Amino acid sequence: MNQLELRGVEHQLREALQDTALSWVLDDVDAAIAAGVPEEKILRRRQQRRGDDSPAASPAAAAARYEVVDRSVLGLGEYEASRKRGTLVIATRSMTDEERVQLLLDAVRRVLVELPEIELEVLKTLWTEPEGDTGSRSIVEAVVFEPDESARSRRSRTEFQGNRTPTERRIHVSQLLADVTREVVS
Repeated sequence: MNQLELRGVEHQLREALQDTALSWVLDDVDAAIAAGVPEEKILRRRQQRRGDDSPAASPAAAAARYEVVDRSVLGLGEYEASRKRGTLVIATRSMTDEERVQLLLDAVRRVLVELPEIELEVLKTLWTEPEGDTGSRSIVEAVVFEPDESARSRRSRTEFQGNRTPTERRIHVSQLLADVTREVVS
């Protein structure tokens, strides 16, 4: 897919989630997009020419003595040597259009496919009576996923009832998301 198509897919996914009980997913996705993608880089001192030992006249001149090298442009041997001479730093970069769409697809998959499966497994565990339990527990009917208390936006809580979501539907949604993911990557 080209960038224009990727932006269209992202827009459609966002519209589908907007104003629904799942709109909180957009808050989490937007926070991840704002954080960027961490990358390892090497900060190392530039090679100096002879007689260039003068003290830096300004902070900009001092900073100019160093360079940031992307790990991906270095071979393994050069990377190891650079690590010894330089400092490994973690920098961030903006997400590409493809990474943003993939992030949205992964978030939707987790919410619509994986969370109901997790709920079913939790319910199976809670429905099983442990040894020595004489029926003193109440029956659990659902699992509620609450937004993080520290979250900036508390749009809504999401209640899943995995036992009411047919397995076939979750498999179908999972397959649709896999198909879209393959289309985005190609």
